[in-house]
Amino acid sequence: MRREIEKFLKQFPTDATSWAQATDEVRDLARLAREHLEEYDGVIVEPVDFRHAKTPAEWNTKGREFILDSFDRMQERARKAYYEKFRAYFGQEEE
Repeated sequence: MRREIEKFLKQFPTDATSWAQATDEVRDLARLAREHLEEYDGVIVEPVDFRHAKTPAEWNTKGREFILDSFDRMQERARKAYYEKFRAYFGQEEE
């Protein structure tokens, strides 16, 4: 599961120079991760404030880190639910 998310996130490079490389998918996955942590595990975390990202690289770096860190914090039930939504939204196939 995590590997598929990491693979997807590679589309959003941490050294992005264009906003075309830093799109809403990163923000949406970060929000979804925060919501799953809270809903399934009762863990409340401060969201990434994407409005203050000054560069596409910052947008992607902060978002990717938050997504993967949050996924690692999730219990198995939350991870499965998150991954199912990820696949539904972004059409990823399970390996």
